Amino acid sequence: MVTIRDIAKLSGYSVTTVSRALNNHDDVNQETKAAIRTIADREGYAPNVLAQGLVNRDSKTFGFISSNAVGSLPIDNFTFLLFMKSLEQANVLGYDIVMIYYNEEIHKNKSFKQFIAERNLTGAILQGFDADDPLCKQALESSIPTVFIDIGLSNQTSGYVVSDIEKAADIGFKYLLENCGYRNLLFVHGSLESWVTSQWLAAVEKAENKYHSYLDSFNMLNGHYLLSGAQEVLKVNSELLKPKEMAIFCASDLMGIGVLQTLMNLGYKVPEDFSVLGYDGMDISQYVTPSLSTVTQHPGELGAQAINLLIELKNGNKDVDSQSYRDIDVDLIIRDSTRELQKC
Repeated sequence: MVTIRDIAKLSGYSVTTVSRALNNHDDVNQETKAAIRTIADREGYAPNVLAQGLVNRDSKTFGFISSNAVGSLPIDNFTFLLFMKSLEQANVLGYDIVMIYYNEEIHKNKSFKQFIAERNLTGAILQGFDADDPLCKQALESSIPTVFIDIGLSNQTSGYVVSDIEKAADIGFKYLLENCGYRNLLFVHGSLESWVTSQWLAAVEKAENKYHSYLDSFNMLNGHYLLSGAQEVLKVNSELLKPKEMAIFCASDLMGIGVLQTLMNLGYKVPEDFSVLGYDGMDISQYVTPSLSTVTQHPGELGAQAINLLIELKNGNKDVDSQSYRDIDVDLIIRDSTRELQKC
């Protein structure tokens, strides 16, 4: 690897002059810069970004810290897509990003600042945590630029991005009640400790009021955003089920898949006896049987906006009143787990 010292020997300039020329400092004249850059290009010199980051305290590297897991896998498909789009957008804007899977058993004694310092990070994205998680609190209290995904926390150096949950709830209610013709609806939400659940409950209340005339019955259950949680809560509350008359709307695809499995284990058919609608747009939802209809998020847009916001926060370009992107679009994908009653 060609170093600055090598360029200095070949050019006859000092190491300091070569370094300042390659970093485009104003105290080096244009002729000297051109001569040094010509030699650097000819010799295939590439700057050591890590070393530069240590010197100027801007590594141009962000961390993507996620606690989301599915089964024995460290991250789920949705989280992976979020990360990959974040990486793509960061690269376009001259930054890099590293994935950090947060394992509570391993990392319970490690602070947010330790994660940042160990990797010389410029800032971080946090995803898959509850708002009261210690790591989130530490990030919020630090001066390190931080963007939360689906966690409504913000201050001078932190902000958040979230999909349009109010639109998602409205799409789900409209499709199942107006379009499919159901009059009995069961909504399965996630953990009450989660900030995004509070957004769901407010959005569902608004949708229930809007579509009240279509409803004969409406109930809600807590599936804790887990496949097993949805399975268990549906079995325990099976007396609420109304075969051939009820649709079930879940605030995550994982819970939707859990509902599908439980209904089939109870001897029901989907969509003949129940229509089931999920939320997220996880790839796995199209491969289960029957394939799961869903209100899909756009992880690419979430990831890109998270990076845009993080860079704005780093550069001090956002004020505290606009530290969020709340309206990232969602869409309905109709698959085999739902049906229109009038067509049967």
